[in-house]
Amino acid sequence: MKEFLKSLLASVLGTFLAGALSAFLLLVLIVAGLSSSSGGKPIVSVRPGTMLVVGHGLVVNDTPAHGKAGLGALLGDEPRPTVDLYRALTALELAAKDRNIVGVVIAGEIEAGVVQLGELRQAIAAFRKESGKPVFAWIENGSQGEYYLASVADQVAMHPSGELELKGLAANNLYFGETLRTLGIGVQVTKVGKYKSAVEPFLGDRMSEPSREQATQLVQGVWSRLVGQIAQSRKLTNAALNRAADAGGIFPAKKALALKLVDALQQRDEFIERARKAGAAVDDSETSFRQVSLARYADKVQLPRGADRVAVVYAEGEIVDGWGGPDEVGGDRLAFELRRLRADDRVKAVVLRVNSPGGSAFASDLIAREVALLRKKGLPVVVSMGDLAASGGYYIAARGSVIMADPATITGSIGVFGLQFNYEELAKKFHLGHDGVKTNRYADLGQSHRAAAADELALIQTMVDEVYEDFLKIVAEGRKLERNDVHEVAQGRVWLGTEARERQLVDKFGGLRDAIALAKSLAELKEAQLVQVPALHEGEESLLQQLLTDDREDHPLFTRAAPRDPALLFLRTHAETLRAIRTLNDPKGVYLTCPLRLERR
Repeated sequence: MKEFLKSLLASVLGTFLAGALSAFLLLVLIVAGLSSSSGGKPIVSVRPGTMLVVGHGLVVNDTPAHGKAGLGALLGDEPRPTVDLYRALTALELAAKDRNIVGVVIAGEIEAGVVQLGELRQAIAAFRKESGKPVFAWIENGSQGEYYLASVADQVAMHPSGELELKGLAANNLYFGETLRTLGIGVQVTKVGKYKSAVEPFLGDRMSEPSREQATQLVQGVWSRLVGQIAQSRKLTNAALNRAADAGGIFPAKKALALKLVDALQQRDEFIERARKAGAAVDDSETSFRQVSLARYADKVQLPRGADRVAVVYAEGEIVDGWGGPDEVGGDRLAFELRRLRADDRVKAVVLRVNSPGGSAFASDLIAREVALLRKKGLPVVVSMGDLAASGGYYIAARGSVIMADPATITGSIGVFGLQFNYEELAKKFHLGHDGVKTNRYADLGQSHRAAAADELALIQTMVDEVYEDFLKIVAEGRKLERNDVHEVAQGRVWLGTEARERQLVDKFGGLRDAIALAKSLAELKEAQLVQVPALHEGEESLLQQLLTDDREDHPLFTRAAPRDPALLFLRTHAETLRAIRTLNDPKGVYLTCPLRLERR
């Protein structure tokens, strides 16, 4: 009997605890649901006298659900605060109305693309204009991107022992064609487009003249825009900034002050005191000022609610065949998501955010077909271009109702190439034989044990030509242009947003939030629920995991520096090349890939 009572008591107690836990989780869900219908207010509440910190190792992606890169995990890279662009922009808008937020501090490294930084910059300027609250910037050893963002502040302060970088832009590729030949690995290329230079790293040891021409034009165009915006904010001239860049590019604090790149030299304690005088409260440790990071403030921003839906679909990363990884655009995955949206009658409009250099031709075609079917159903599809929407990235965008880009967006690259590797010479070096039989002439076409013969390359070239014609057709139909007119601006040529608009490849200039507003307008919606695909917590194991990870610890400014391990930096420098090779998985070996992209740091 005693054991029975013990068992019964344990059972009752277990049931009670399980019920209590369930009730707690239900209560959390109810609260979250109530908060999500509260007009887009952040759940994170801050105390009076709090500064909003932008930077400090922040990573900004377009896609909310971007996972940690496999290379970063392998190298033991330290996790960094991450936020998606929409929530970051919305958080800055809400902070302007939040009485407890007394200003913005821009400080520390930020990893984002040029266009993303530009949108953040505009949002910070709007915060200052609408709220009247101060915006301060703090630089210790500032990168060029960090300074571009910081230059929008009311006052830019710098550590007396620090350095500031303003040296211009460069576009470089690693060329390993000669290395491959030395190893005995053969590379055979078929392509269409004078400027389709994405294959050049596999063929030689330097860029071609057409590639050099367009790369020069692109970096000069982006640099001119960045310099113009910095000059306007700092009340300097473009010529003065370019003279500074040509005079060294890296400036110690006193030199940066003399050139009026910064307003003051301050030690950390002096900057802390400056923030306190501007209204920031003393923090709990009494060593700094009260603050909250943009990542934390934005993490729980709730999306707008409504009966009708506007879906924001993210295509960020290389386009690959199959489902793809967290940092890739899987053709099968994105096509599936677009089909789901098409079947949902609550969805009234779609925003396709493209930040991709392209990739697999087959995967790009799967996605483009689904975009066309959304349009056929009568849904507006507004394309919002990020830093890069070229080649396959433009292929999937071309059928949109309206295409919006930033003037600094890299787009176009309407061209095609085929790529085949073989190890015939490598086998000879190691005296490896290969023999076999076949039933028909082309039975072993495309196999890697031998180089393709001239007639086989001709067959592959025909296939590449057909894909190029399909590309021209899709662009001509989507943009309402003649085929020959598209061909004139195609040839694999890459354009900046300003040039693309002049050539009718882009309709309007604007950012992500502009595209969302336009989609609502085209669908004649006043209010609508915003649905992100993929969503913020997609891939996380459970609700409990979300609850436990959302409230991550904030590391105050000046308490932890971003990791700068030289070995990690070296490996990360070449990681993109390795990843680009891994994504070459088109089933036919045919690719729509842009050769150029700018560093996110």
